[in-house]
Amino acid sequence: MFTVFLELGYDHILDGYDHLLFLAGLIIVATDWRSLFAVITAFTVTHSTTLVLSALDIVWLDPVITETLIAASVAYVGIENLVVKEQKYRWLVASGFGLIHGAGFSGHLTVLLKSMMDMGNIWEPLVGFNVGIELGQIVVIAISVPVIYGFRKLGKWDALVPEFSRVIAAVGVFLVISRVWEM
Repeated sequence: MFTVFLELGYDHILDGYDHLLFLAGLIIVATDWRSLFAVITAFTVTHSTTLVLSALDIVWLDPVITETLIAASVAYVGIENLVVKEQKYRWLVASGFGLIHGAGFSGHLTVLLKSMMDMGNIWEPLVGFNVGIELGQIVVIAISVPVIYGFRKLGKWDALVPEFSRVIAAVGVFLVISRVWEM
């Protein structure tokens, strides 16, 4: 059971382009390991918390609103990357939006967990799903950080960050509009 949900979580994060764009928007401006660790940890703790609370039916957010707010988070980090020079408190942004992303993760999980809850077996799939999400994030970060480091060594990264941020912001705005339009 654990491995099935681990794979579901792993696949979910890698298929979730909006979550990956948000993550990319967070990490492309990290200037050192400490800031990268703070941002990723803050995002992980908050989205894991909301995932658990939502899966246990303690917290409920309307999926349409959640998905729209996730899109807004993508637009926000892209725009913030363009207008804020020093990202000293980016971990707060990661925390706040992590709460919303966790609700988004749980939307896919809650349906699957309903039958598990009736059988009294919720923790194994819940932990498996969350670990799968974290493993997917680790893979994305493990691929991204050496690429970023390489471009920094070449002196090209500072020119690329605004361009990546514009793309992230534009996709985020497009997603907000399309998700509001669907309401």
